[in-house]
Amino acid sequence: HLYIYAEYQKRWPEIVILLITPPPIEEDARVRHPYIENPSGLPERTNEAAGAYDQACMSVAKECGCPVVDLWIKMQECLDWKKAYLSDGLHLTQAGNRIVFEEVVKKLKEQGICVENLPVDLPLIANIDPQDPLKAFQDY
Repeated sequence: HLYIYAEYQKRWPEIVILLITPPPIEEDARVRHPYIENPSGLPERTNEAAGAYDQACMSVAKECGCPVVDLWIKMQECLDWKKAYLSDGLHLTQAGNRIVFEEVVKKLKEQGICVENLPVDLPLIANIDPQDPLKAFQDY
């Protein structure tokens, strides 16, 4: 991991790689909403396994010295996380997506990256002529 990260930094010194852990899994909801028929009655994913991935992600982030958003922990800080953040025990609700967005924005700001200081590398949609769209990209 460290070697790959170092290679990226060598090639692009300004790069910021942000790792994001998996969210927690609500196992009872996974049983109620399986991908395919599930005669075993067991969830195809567990929160324990998601926690193991969380720890592995946190370990890689520490090894590489890169920022990380710990969704697995952050989401479980809310008492009602199972219903508030997950629609079927796996996929995020609107509130779940908001947590991801807010945490990513916060981590990027800690790294000095925010909307106000990002360079614009594509034209705004309002500046693209539908009759000649390629013209808007000539300066980029």
